[in-house]
Amino acid sequence: MPESAKILQFPQPLEKMETAALVDMAAAIKEEITTQTEKLRQINLILVDRAIYKSGSKTGYAAGRHYSAKVQIKENESWDQEKLEAARTKMGDVDFFRVFKWDFRPVSAKILSGAIEFGAHAELLKAARTIKPGAPQVSFDLLEE
Repeated sequence: MPESAKILQFPQPLEKMETAALVDMAAAIKEEITTQTEKLRQINLILVDRAIYKSGSKTGYAAGRHYSAKVQIKENESWDQEKLEAARTKMGDVDFFRVFKWDFRPVSAKILSGAIEFGAHAELLKAARTIKPGAPQVSFDLLEE
């Protein structure tokens, strides 16, 4: 029996267990999930480094003995509102609101990318943006035996 299936076995039906036993069991399961989640996060960060990527791609692949892994690098983007306000003043409303909405969020990723890569005000926009690494997304597929 796989290890994962053993977790779902209980000494008796849950409905028949005492409340104190259920609370203790739930706390132990929660602690195990927290521990395993941290281990998985560490493994995923290592897989990001070891995956094979096509040039310019943020999606890579790694192979194990029984599973293949698809790894997607994620980034979190945030905007300094004061710097965006300064950029809006220098750019003017017409140019600024082609790229941003009234709540100072980009209209679309495509328009933002063009403005930052090729726009006349690219440096203003780059100065207002912060990009931080996000948690990678890793999915697994069972390899045929």
